[in-house]
Order: sequence, then C-alpha cells, then structure tokens
Amino acid sequence: MTTPFRPTQADLDRIGREVEAISAIQNKLVANHPQLGVRDRVAHQYQVAGGKVLLRIADSLPANFAGVGLFEPGAQYTGIGRISTGLGCPHLETDPDFLGLMVAFHTRGGQRVDFLTINDPTSPTDTHPQFVKLLDATADAAGAEPPFGSGAGQLDLANIAASNVRLIRSLVASLGPLQGVQTAGHVARQTARTALSSTAYQTYWTGIVDVGGVSGKFMFAPTSDENAHRTPTPGERHLSDEWRQRQARGDIVFTLHWLPFIDERATSTTELTAPWEQRPELVGQVTFPRTDTASEDAQSWAALAAEQGANAGNWVADTRNSIPEPGTEFACARKLAYRRSQAGRDALPEAAYAHVFRGEEIGPVLATELRRRRAAKRAAGHVDMAPS
Repeated sequence: MTTPFRPTQADLDRIGREVEAISAIQNKLVANHPQLGVRDRVAHQYQVAGGKVLLRIADSLPANFAGVGLFEPGAQYTGIGRISTGLGCPHLETDPDFLGLMVAFHTRGGQRVDFLTINDPTSPTDTHPQFVKLLDATADAAGAEPPFGSGAGQLDLANIAASNVRLIRSLVASLGPLQGVQTAGHVARQTARTALSSTAYQTYWTGIVDVGGVSGKFMFAPTSDENAHRTPTPGERHLSDEWRQRQARGDIVFTLHWLPFIDERATSTTELTAPWEQRPELVGQVTFPRTDTASEDAQSWAALAAEQGANAGNWVADTRNSIPEPGTEFACARKLAYRRSQAGRDALPEAAYAHVFRGEEIGPVLATELRRRRAAKRAAGHVDMAPS
C-alpha cells in the first residue's frame, strides 16, 4: 500500500506557483498559431468528437469501491464525453499526438466526477514542472511549418521529423540536454501510436486516483480491437470522420476497468513515465450512444463538450467525500493547472449545464448560449473542433 500525498496549504501555494505559467502559455499559443483566435485549452484543445455519454456501473465491484462516488452496483448515469488531440493546438489529425478521452458525470448527490485519460499507459513526464515545460515547448512549436510542405493527410516521416525540431529545441533549452532529449524521445514513442492510427476508438488510461483508500488507475478499453494501421493518405480529418461514421452505425462502447496499485516497483507513483503492471478489474461500461452527429441536438452536445471545463480534481475518493485534494503531487498540479486554464479561456460555468447530468435535454437557453459561443469563435477565426 502506498501513502497518498496529502498537501498542506504551503504545498498547494508552491504547486500553484509552479503551474502559473499556464496563462502565459495560453497567450503564446494564440500568438503563434494562425488558427487560434482566442485563448483556449493549453492541452487537449482540438476536439475530434464530443457528445452525450452513458455510464453503467458493474453489478459486482472491488471491496474498496463500496459506496464511493459513482460506484453503486448497477447504477446508470448520463454525462458528457469528449475525444481530443493532446498537444494543445489545432493541427492535422495525421500528425503524431496523444489522443485524450474525457467523460464527466454527477453522483446521485450532485458531486462532479471526471475521468481524464490519454491513449498511452504512461505520463509524458515524471513531474509537473517538467510537464509545464513540455506544454510551453508545444506553444513554442505551435504553427511551425515543416520545410518540406505540410504533407496534409499523408504519412510523411520527413515532414513529421521536421515539424518536431522546434519542440525539441525548446525542451532542450528549458530542461537541459539530457532531460530534454529524454522527454522528447518518450513523447515521440507515446504519440507514434496516433500517427499510425485508423480510429480514435482505442484504449485510454487515467492518471493515479484514490478509491476507498486504494490508489489505482482506470482503463477504458474498446470492446473490440479495430485500430488498424491507417492508409498512407487517410485524409487530414480521418479520425473525426471515422468516429462520426462509427457512431452513425451504432453505439460506441468502452469497458471500464480498475487497475489497482500493487507496489512501487510494479506500479510506481513517482516514475510516471513507467507503465504499470496491469491487473484489470471490470467496474463499468461507458457508451457514446448511436446518433446522427449532423443533427441539431448532436451539434449542441458537441459544442457543450467543447465549451465545458473538466478537471482531474473533480473526484470522490471516499464514502464521505472527505478528501479535498488528489493523492499525488502531479495530480494536485493538474487540478490547479486545469482551473487556471479554464479561467483563462472563459469555460462555460457548470451551473449552465448541470441539468444534463440529471438526464435532461440541453434546452433552448443553453443551446442559444452554445451557438453564441461557437459564432464568436468562428468570427475570430478560431478552430477547436472537427467540422461536421
């Protein structure tokens, strides 16, 4: 059993200072990228897909899950889901990048619970100061054009290598030659999966969370392995196009698994770039229901997914919801960084959409606000989701 991090106010103040560069990174992204007209997410900015999601909790759960947050056997919830690219600015879906899956729900008591994941079992860095510098490096590289042309929709390894030169230079400058090259190499290995992918219907992993006194991660696994290698010229929006076609044919279903902490060697809570030994336990099922993504209602749900905020700190760790902060320093930093990012981009207040977690429709008031926000971004020349 590992001992969770329980931060003091001094810890939180220090971590807050260590992530305060998020605001400057938002400004740098807008300055450097021609398709960012307003401040937006520092990470996972571009939306591949978004909409309503359904969660069904398994009938049988690990003992530590009893009565914690969402985890009532057989319970069902309505929430908001989103698939995104990871490195913070709009770009071709053929570029190497992380993919992210976010799903958000309310417990029966109205507490917000968010699962934030990427399609790799490891973190890009071991510490949050390193991660902030990685985000800053992506902002330095935003809008960079490779010298051999854009290679739109093509698997052009020369272009891919060239487009990462500015990122690597920035990492080396901020982290030093050894750590900078190590971080760039690890991120390159992580993002290679997406560069070769045919679908966003992949496996996703959360960071470390606590459930009922046990640390662990969650894994979202597709019900079938359909991520074949993409074609050499798949099209610049091939992931979002394929997702829309898939969702038009039927439900998109992920099984939800718990990966419990074993020991520091097999499941390190400090070496976050090391993969965990996985002993998955089924705890639920997440479904993006079949829909016509071109319909007005689906467009409103997609806009809601883009405009709302999410935070790994939105979590319930015990039956009394008595643990206010995440159980690792990295997760505490993420909570504060996401909060700062959402303030900087004027994320939609949760009060405006809390009713959808109760299974209610979006409604005319929220739909009007979502249309206003989308129109303002389009007028500013801002791109934040795949065109439908």
